[in-house]
Amino acid sequence: MRMFTTRRLCSPLSMMFVLALLVLGSRAADAQVNPLWDHYKVYLTPPFPGSPINIPVVLTDQFGIYNHNVLELEMFMNPTQKQVLGPAGGTYPIHDDITHYSWWRITPQPFGAVVAATNQFGDQTLHVHDAVYLLTPALKNNQNFGGLPPFKNHYKCYFCDGQPINKQVLLTDQFGQWSTTVTFPRFFCNPVDKHVVDPYPDNDYPILDPNQHYVCYEFQPEDGTPYMATVLDQFTRLIGYFDTPPLPLHPARYLCVPTYKYGFTESARYTWGRLKLLYR
Repeated sequence: MRMFTTRRLCSPLSMMFVLALLVLGSRAADAQVNPLWDHYKVYLTPPFPGSPINIPVVLTDQFGIYNHNVLELEMFMNPTQKQVLGPAGGTYPIHDDITHYSWWRITPQPFGAVVAATNQFGDQTLHVHDAVYLLTPALKNNQNFGGLPPFKNHYKCYFCDGQPINKQVLLTDQFGQWSTTVTFPRFFCNPVDKHVVDPYPDNDYPILDPNQHYVCYEFQPEDGTPYMATVLDQFTRLIGYFDTPPLPLHPARYLCVPTYKYGFTESARYTWGRLKLLYR
């Protein structure tokens, strides 16, 4: 199991950055989370056959441009209905039951930023660091549709730290139901433009919705029920993964919540000239 540590920015000036992001962004933030954006339940997978695949990509997101190698499939996520339990609860249904996502580990990128974001759990300040995953649209269990994955956003995911949510939820996906408590944010995912370096075909995948981000939270207890699924995405097509047995999926450990990002500042530089605000 991966161990997480919390990084804190405790200097007075860094706190001023956070306050500036929250004050300037909060005026428009609440209206920016599209109710049609889906939630996802994330399952761990065992090592993928033929890993690491070492396919070079150039990823361009709102934090910059970086070269990576795509290495191993480590997680897979299903669209899920989320029901928040309790007096202030609500139900967030699945709108697109076709689009899934493969989590491919990439060569890491050191990074640091403070991000101001909002989602259905409220406004949050996240300490974002170290890019570690590329999320690729995928199909599950031989959904055909011409044998092509959905044409949707790709995502570049970074480790993140923040305050726990501590909300009880009931998650219902295509495998079943799971009651659990959402706790700490663990990943922050930016929409990303993906360019697969030649000689690989079909190599450009633009950002379709620059506003749609995800924060992925740990939940406890995790769902240890074993499931199986075949996975089809761009990379499994490239390496010819069509006829191998289904992949085991368990445990489920994270809930990815659609999120709007309304500001960030790189945490490695403490000057007001580096303050960056994004309004879309």
